[in-house]
Amino acid sequence: MLQAFALLSAVRPIVAGPVGMALAAIPLAEIRAYCGLFDVPDVEEFVRLIRAMDDAVLARAAERRREG
Repeated sequence: MLQAFALLSAVRPIVAGPVGMALAAIPLAEIRAYCGLFDVPDVEEFVRLIRAMDDAVLARAAERRREG
């Protein structure tokens, strides 16, 4: 799962925000493409886990921006 998250994180967009550049969520289309490429057996569970990991990364990044 960590390998999948690392690979998907590499395609994460970076967007311009009010305080500079910020990480954005991994697009669902990229997660779906990964599932197709690697024949993920339980797509719903995979998406749930990747989203949870992604939410944690985004929350930590936002926290770091606030600490600035």
